[in-house]
Amino acid sequence: MRASQFLREYEDLGQEKQNIIQTISGLDANTPEQAALLDRIWKLLNSQTFGNNINKSFVATTSDEYMNEKTVETHRRNVAEIISRLDSDYGALNGFLKKLEGGGAIDISALSQPVNTFNSVFGGDAVAMKAFDALKGYGVGEKQKGPGEFALAMMSNKIRLAQGEGDTEIDGIGKVEVKAAMGSKGSGGRLGHGGPNAEAQMNTIMQYEKVIPNMVAGIKAKRGGTISLGVFCDQIDAELPVNGKNELGNNNDVRFDLGNKLWSPIFGNGGSSIAKVFSTTEGRQATEEEYVKQNFEWYKARDNFDAYLLISFTFGKTAMGKTGDDIIKMKQAGMLGQFAISVVPSKAAPREAFAQISLNNSGV
Repeated sequence: MRASQFLREYEDLGQEKQNIIQTISGLDANTPEQAALLDRIWKLLNSQTFGNNINKSFVATTSDEYMNEKTVETHRRNVAEIISRLDSDYGALNGFLKKLEGGGAIDISALSQPVNTFNSVFGGDAVAMKAFDALKGYGVGEKQKGPGEFALAMMSNKIRLAQGEGDTEIDGIGKVEVKAAMGSKGSGGRLGHGGPNAEAQMNTIMQYEKVIPNMVAGIKAKRGGTISLGVFCDQIDAELPVNGKNELGNNNDVRFDLGNKLWSPIFGNGGSSIAKVFSTTEGRQATEEEYVKQNFEWYKARDNFDAYLLISFTFGKTAMGKTGDDIIKMKQAGMLGQFAISVVPSKAAPREAFAQISLNNSGV
């Protein structure tokens, strides 16, 4: 019988607990049949514990009637049922439940590291990792929550969910933007929503066609008319090398003007900072790194969060960044995939102008 069914049958768990303890006092957990019974009983005894933990996870908003008691009760039963399906022995499940009773199964200090493994975040607890995986899709879409957010709050009383996008709160860290990846590629998310109009970006580039004819011709010839930041830098270096001159004037000035017109409408002063690096430095890396830093800081200010948490269920890894420099350090350490930034995005996906932040399968 599933834990949710037990909940419906035993409303007074306190009284029933005493009756069950008297019944099972002589059972041997080393006997498979008896161990299975102990597992079943333990799940019954702790279903209310799970419910209390869920309620605490929403404590900040429950007081504002964001989650009424009926909804909380539904979560209690659903999560109890999910946990009841975990394939774990009595001792391991017992240890996991004790952690939940004591405040949680997540090591917040490990979760806050730039990069870490699930094994470290959950202290090597195999049941906790199974539970986290089982709960990863729970609550997705409800109150604008994404994958993994409810699972985090469920498994630690130091993590709470609040109403609205990007409002996962972690004690000692603050508001955290959570991006969890469940797909086979383990991809994460982009640093922004919406994005620039592709036609407007192309019109800006066209203003400089006299001095970058090859690049303009290349974009026009490409199906979709897009160009990535890396290719954009390569082609500008070829046609407008740093410290050179052209019919419009100094190459550096033209490079700055072009970059500023492309990126300031998106990132404000951050766009000018990108343009400054782009105007004086050849090669992809410096411009890309400045772009990602400014993109991150813009996104952080816009969505008002203190840290950005990446979770890859595919690779069993987490990563947390609080500044644009943190993101660059992750990339330099080989922990992130390509940023995949477009100067002229596709018409269907303007978000391509924002950096893609994705954990890869490199070891920690």
